[in-house]
Amino acid sequence: MKKLIFTGPECSGKTKISKEISEIFNFPYVEEYARKYLNRNNFDYSFDDLKKIAEGQIRIEKLKKIKKNEFLICDTNLQVIKLWSLIKYKKCDSFILKNQDYNSMYFLCKPDFEWEFDILRENPLDRDEIFNIYLNDLKKNNMKYVILEGSHKKRLKYVINLINEMIN
Repeated sequence: MKKLIFTGPECSGKTKISKEISEIFNFPYVEEYARKYLNRNNFDYSFDDLKKIAEGQIRIEKLKKIKKNEFLICDTNLQVIKLWSLIKYKKCDSFILKNQDYNSMYFLCKPDFEWEFDILRENPLDRDEIFNIYLNDLKKNNMKYVILEGSHKKRLKYVINLINEMIN
């Protein structure tokens, strides 16, 4: 499956740009399952919930069908859940570790604009440190990635050009 995954720390523009790219190219879009799960559970979660969130993320990805010359656009994936678990709980469920996606293209979103409150966001002060954790994970696992930084307009133009090159 050809997937383009938008990853990075909270409040780094993943949802906005992934939705917009999906709309521009008319590609199937997979939302962040964790938001749906946590909203349904009154924002309360524990270590064990992360496996359930990972299973839900995989389930909704598998429901999407892509055509030739299309990509599946993912607003996060299991890398986010893995790193969230390691940062918050200092451990990660083996299911999450076994289901990492090493064959997709990652767009690592830099948190270079102001943090905005959201009831699900937990890390307003250490986003740069968390960004480096994402970057090191991508490097360590030899994943294909690019870093998105600067204004939304600049990021969008860059991603559109890159996808056009990938399609052609």
